[in-house]
Amino acid sequence: MIRTPLLALLLVLGLTALATAQEATPASAAGDEPRLVAALFRSNWCGPCKVLEPRYEAVMSDYAEAPLERVRFDSSFGRRGALARRAQEEGVSAVYEATEGATGFVLLIDRETGDVLARISMAYSDADIRGALDHALRVIADREAFGL
Repeated sequence: MIRTPLLALLLVLGLTALATAQEATPASAAGDEPRLVAALFRSNWCGPCKVLEPRYEAVMSDYAEAPLERVRFDSSFGRRGALARRAQEEGVSAVYEATEGATGFVLLIDRETGDVLARISMAYSDADIRGALDHALRVIADREAFGL
C-alpha cells in the first residue's frame, strides 16, 4: 500500500524536475529553432547569386546536422511584403530591412541578438564559406556557454 503513494510522489517530483530543467534550458538547446540563421539573399536576375549559390549549396551539404537554420529570401518576383513577413517569423526582420532588397550574399545572423556574424559573397571560396560557418557556430556556442 505504501508503494503506490510513494511511486506517485516520485513521479510528481520527477515531472517537476523535468519541467524546471526545460524552463532553464536555452531555446536552441531545447530543440527549438537554432540560434544561428544562414540567410541567403537571392534573385533569378542576380549575377553574383549565380556564382555564390552553387558553392554555398555544396558547402552547406556538409552542415546538414549543424545547429543552424537556413532561410532563403528570393526577391525574384518582387514579393517584398511576403519576404518581410518571413523575416519577422524567422526573427531577423531588422537585418532583412537593413539589406534594402540587395541580393547576392548570405548573412550569418545570431537570431537572439541580431548580430551579423559574417557576410558571405561570391568572392568567398569553398574554404572561406566553411571558415565563416565554423566561426559563426563557435561564436554562438561560446555565447550560449556564457549565458549570453
